[in-house]
Amino acid sequence: MPLSSHSHATTSSPLFGVRGGSLFARLKRLFLMKIPQAPMLEENPIRLKPFRLAVAQWSDIGHKRAHNEDSAAYVIPKNAQELSHKGALLVVADGMGGHTSGEVASQMAVEAVCKTYYQDEDEKVEASLLYAVKYANSLIYQHSMEHRRYEGMGTTCVAAVLHDKKVFVANVGDSRAYVIHAGRVKQVSQDHSWVAEQVRAGILTEEQAEQHMMRHMVTRSLGADIDVQVDMFNESLEEGDTILLCSDGLSGAVSESEMLEIIEHYSAHECAYQLVERANTQGGTDNITAIVARISFHQ
Repeated sequence: MPLSSHSHATTSSPLFGVRGGSLFARLKRLFLMKIPQAPMLEENPIRLKPFRLAVAQWSDIGHKRAHNEDSAAYVIPKNAQELSHKGALLVVADGMGGHTSGEVASQMAVEAVCKTYYQDEDEKVEASLLYAVKYANSLIYQHSMEHRRYEGMGTTCVAAVLHDKKVFVANVGDSRAYVIHAGRVKQVSQDHSWVAEQVRAGILTEEQAEQHMMRHMVTRSLGADIDVQVDMFNESLEEGDTILLCSDGLSGAVSESEMLEIIEHYSAHECAYQLVERANTQGGTDNITAIVARISFHQ
């Protein structure tokens, strides 16, 4: 993307999933647990109170890109008190900037959001999530100012916290968060892109936006400035709901009806893979990343 959109191999554990070697090592130390290497696609059925959660993620370079600049992570604390207080966290970031800059920016965003969210002591989930994303922005901006090779780098970021029968979403850019409930797909986040703004202004139709030459240009990203406006959303969750976080390599290639078809017919583990594969069959013109979380309140 001109201000752009883009993933990589992932490592996971039964309680934690993240892509990127050095990033994985640092976050592993943060949560003080020994986490074995595992395939990138993994389903984690974790019994929580008051819900049961199955989480899986998958990422692919696609067919057209030279590098995978997406990053993704999920964190489910082992400590019951921390889990009750802070909930489970999902993050997708889609980097931009050329060469390896986009990959660096997206990894920094994922690492900073995961670490800062759980370290923040604010009692309110939304406040901690907002602070974590803003802190990630400041780190990326500072890094680009201090290192000329990374000048102009940035990343989208969509982060979701599952807590107390709700999902709280923070969003910058055009990576998306969806809630799938009772046969309906609802986009929770709002795209910060040039075409999305034209659609909201009534200048372009959704159909025109999908084909527009500027459809990949984002208008807001982490790292572009010393501060950033973060959009916050929340949705109530019910039995069997599915949360999907993805980069625009998925949302731009797979329709909501196709998403629903896959989500209704596969486990969370298989969903993440099938969604990414569907985007690849549509051309795979961008990096493609998905995190799927399915929730149950029955013990």
